[in-house]
Amino acid sequence: QRPRIPTTEFPPGHSPRHSLIMSTTTMTTSFASRFAADIRNAVSGKGTPADKRTITVLALALLCAAAPLDISQLAMLLVGAAAYALLQPVSLPRSKAPFKNAPAVPQPKVPTAPPSPPLTPSASPAKYVPPALRPGFARSAPAAPAAAVGQCRVERAAPRPLQRLPRAAAAAPVSWAAPDSVRQPSAQPVSAPTFEASGWDAQVNELVAQLLPTAAGDQAVERLAQRVRLVLRQFVPEAEVTGFASSAPLRGCAFGVAVPDVDVVVSCDPEILSSRLQAGANRHARGGGSTDHRQLQKSALRAFTDRLVASGQFKFRRSAFSAEDPKVTLLPTAEGNAAGAPLDVAVNSATPLHNAALLTECGRLDARAQALALLVRRWARDRGICHSAKGHLSPYAWTLLTIYFLQVVEEEGAILPPLDGFKISSSLAGLPSKSDSKSAAGAAAAAAAAAAPKRAAGGAGKSVGALFKEFVAFYGKSFDVRREAVSVRLGRRAAAALALPLHIALAEDGGAASEVGLNIEDPFEPTRNLGASMTASGVQRLRQELARAGGLLASREGASLTALLEPWSPEEPSQAA
Repeated sequence: QRPRIPTTEFPPGHSPRHSLIMSTTTMTTSFASRFAADIRNAVSGKGTPADKRTITVLALALLCAAAPLDISQLAMLLVGAAAYALLQPVSLPRSKAPFKNAPAVPQPKVPTAPPSPPLTPSASPAKYVPPALRPGFARSAPAAPAAAVGQCRVERAAPRPLQRLPRAAAAAPVSWAAPDSVRQPSAQPVSAPTFEASGWDAQVNELVAQLLPTAAGDQAVERLAQRVRLVLRQFVPEAEVTGFASSAPLRGCAFGVAVPDVDVVVSCDPEILSSRLQAGANRHARGGGSTDHRQLQKSALRAFTDRLVASGQFKFRRSAFSAEDPKVTLLPTAEGNAAGAPLDVAVNSATPLHNAALLTECGRLDARAQALALLVRRWARDRGICHSAKGHLSPYAWTLLTIYFLQVVEEEGAILPPLDGFKISSSLAGLPSKSDSKSAAGAAAAAAAAAAPKRAAGGAGKSVGALFKEFVAFYGKSFDVRREAVSVRLGRRAAAALALPLHIALAEDGGAASEVGLNIEDPFEPTRNLGASMTASGVQRLRQELARAGGLLASREGASLTALLEPWSPEEPSQAA
């Protein structure tokens, strides 16, 4: 049997003709609502010929819907109505002419910027400035002139006319040498420090008195951290801001901006910080959240720098995102800090805390140790070998070099003990302290120390100036960089531990020449080598400075601290050639 084909059943009293008439009436009603506005315009006399045709078609549609027509006629009527609806947008004009009696609305003109002067070969290329650091930059909306607020039309400035250059100027070669390759005159040159005292030891004592931290300096650093805290409170209320000063903040020192004495650390839980950055990424283009610890530090540092600079209290100087601890160097403005001492801003970094703890305990164990560490750091900074971003050692590494030297002095005994003799620093490193009587090992060590005969402090009677001469001689002649490693944790001369990765400084140009750099173990993270920041040129510069200092200190005329702290500068172009 063939399958039964379903047929359409109509309700009683209805036929196909009646259903078609009902659908036609529905379409006509929709057309009527569509052309209501055109009908009003046609009746009022303001309509166009298209509006009059609309009235005629609508009248015929109503007549056809009411008249008893055949099915074929109604079908043709539907086809004609659909064709008219499709062709109507094409036949209508695209834009209507404005009303004749409408008043003209004046269009205010936006003041255009004056054309820039033409470029010449002698003009140096402009340095790129990130948008967040440009003056007048607003993260929420682009900056606009005061007169242009609320306007829609913006007139572009006229193109700059081309200027024909003389043949001599056009033929002259333009030098595009890197700014660090040659010496450039400084707007504020820094000269070597001068001293009122005469003699090596007297000058060293005078300089050390200026470098030691003071209560006034600590208060200035706390006020600086408070300003940073107030700016970042709106973005991350849970963040804690702490300021550290390794020495008295001084101005006018060589490489004072490159290697600041003030560190400001913003501490916050990584999960909270990531959520804040993700919330800020919905409104800003930069500073998204990240699960990686190092990437999170960089993202947070960029977001914090944008807000600190936008507040007008700080100026951006430089950034070091490729370093082991990413940081940004800022300079307070006159309104933010009258002293204007530069500062390094870091996120969730423990290095400033470790450095401050070691320096403080050195001062408690022996005042000469803290003074020598500050003197060594000042000498390394003035001679340009204390900037890790340029392939040298960091200030924290120079502090460890000083402590290690005072631990391994063998002439009259060690001046400083190993790390377990530092109460605060050993607790930060997770090591048992010798002074901890709660543990059995600590009690045994205390009893052995009490039973042993008392020994005079190592290096008794030596001045800070004399210790500095021995420091230069130790790392310039005695220390073997190929067989020894600096380990404050052990406090004795030995080879590098197996967990410490050795560092071989390769040449920057990719050549085969390489240098064996210093291997410096971080006592708080034994698998971290602080000498890894040194490049081959950095190792060579360290040897040159140690030899120079040794020659000055051994001269017959007598050592001069002014000559020792002469600020380093690159070679002249003629000398470099």
